[in-house]
Amino acid sequence: MHIKEKTASCFDWTPCAILDISVISISMISITQSQCIVTVEGTSTTSQMGLWFIAFTIFLLKGALCQQWSMWTPQSLVAVGGSCLMVPCRFQIPAEFDATLNNCTPHGLWKKHSEWGSIVFHTAQTDAKNIIKGVMLGNLLNKNCTTIFNSFSAGYDDTYIFRLECAGTNPLKYNFLPGVNINHTDTPPRPQLIPLGNIMEGERARLSCSAPAPCPTLPPSLTWTSRLGGSVESQLQEGIDGLMTMTSTLTFTASLPHHGLMVKCSARYTLQPGGTTKTTQGNLTLNVLYAPKNTVALSNPTGPVPEGRAVTLTCQSDANPPIERYSWYKDISGKETWKANGQTLVLLVSKADSGLYLCEAHNQNGSQRSKAMPLEFESDQFFKMAPYIICGVMVLLYVLTVTVDVYKHKSLSRRLKQIELSLSGKADNTYTNLRIASTSSDYDQLQMTRAAPGKAHSYENPNGIGRRSERAAP
Repeated sequence: MHIKEKTASCFDWTPCAILDISVISISMISITQSQCIVTVEGTSTTSQMGLWFIAFTIFLLKGALCQQWSMWTPQSLVAVGGSCLMVPCRFQIPAEFDATLNNCTPHGLWKKHSEWGSIVFHTAQTDAKNIIKGVMLGNLLNKNCTTIFNSFSAGYDDTYIFRLECAGTNPLKYNFLPGVNINHTDTPPRPQLIPLGNIMEGERARLSCSAPAPCPTLPPSLTWTSRLGGSVESQLQEGIDGLMTMTSTLTFTASLPHHGLMVKCSARYTLQPGGTTKTTQGNLTLNVLYAPKNTVALSNPTGPVPEGRAVTLTCQSDANPPIERYSWYKDISGKETWKANGQTLVLLVSKADSGLYLCEAHNQNGSQRSKAMPLEFESDQFFKMAPYIICGVMVLLYVLTVTVDVYKHKSLSRRLKQIELSLSGKADNTYTNLRIASTSSDYDQLQMTRAAPGKAHSYENPNGIGRRSERAAP
């Protein structure tokens, strides 16, 4: 870091080139008799570590240069609604007050909105009296004012000022400005996946996923969703800025199926012990570099090609990055001879062109050759005779068709004659002459004769077939 003196009381700061920061704005350090203030803003192309390193370095240099009242804390913090929040905090005081601080009972206070605002947290008060419940983790004698607020919701969004006090009549009392802006969000921050850039096939690669842990007592749990396999390691890390981050590292061996694969990292936040959870997700698409694969040579048209006709040979291959160059070779008695460059090769076929052809695909990662493809040559004589051959085949088919039809007709005629003869023979036996003969009936007309009263009745069959007599009862 370079320092350029501007006036007796101000400095301009510019970041060193070795720090990976794309945009940074650092206000001048204003040195007065009362305090020394610096404001740091910026963004980093990879992470915030470089930015926080600059801020912390300024804080240390400021204490050495100014020898005045100063405080270091992140300019702004975001709390997950319903969860706790840690506020990293350090301060410096003039050297002449060091003895005073060491000989007193120091208390830390947080005021809302301004130095004249209401006190929301006081280390000398119980949680019942504090508006925002919490605990001061830092040791004030070591000039560490780091504090954890147990719960932070929408109604508390504001600027918070830290105040240092010594108990009793000790004159050490000071409000450190400008304070820290604290806001809340109902949606936890998305985990960040550090881009790997290009990965070579077969190389061991490490994917890193990190998510802020604003409440270090309930850090987020990170989960990978991928088909990469490999091993996973997770740990909670403290940055130079004092903020906590949960980091998970996935180590795997890159392969072709991983190319274009979307890898997802989920962060699950637990708001309070035994309470509800909220989940967010980040993703990253892998770019795996590999040499040409699945190289194949194709011919159009396929099969034997007549002399003088054009044939197109095409080479196809899969590679990342794409194929840079194609080469064609002809295999002559086991010796490969270069023919041309380009993805396609067009030939006006002659007898000398027949043989085995293969192609080779090249990119920056390597090359691959296809299997040999035969190119077959057909003489013109065949095509000259082709019309005659076709006519002969058609005539043969016609003759066969006629022969089959004649055979079927004769066969059908024979069957019809057999059926006719069979029917004629049966007709002679079906009809015969009928002779009428006289017949007599077994039944003749009965004549009834009235008998005299008191006499016996007698019935008689005139034909004598049967006779029955009855007498009346006396």
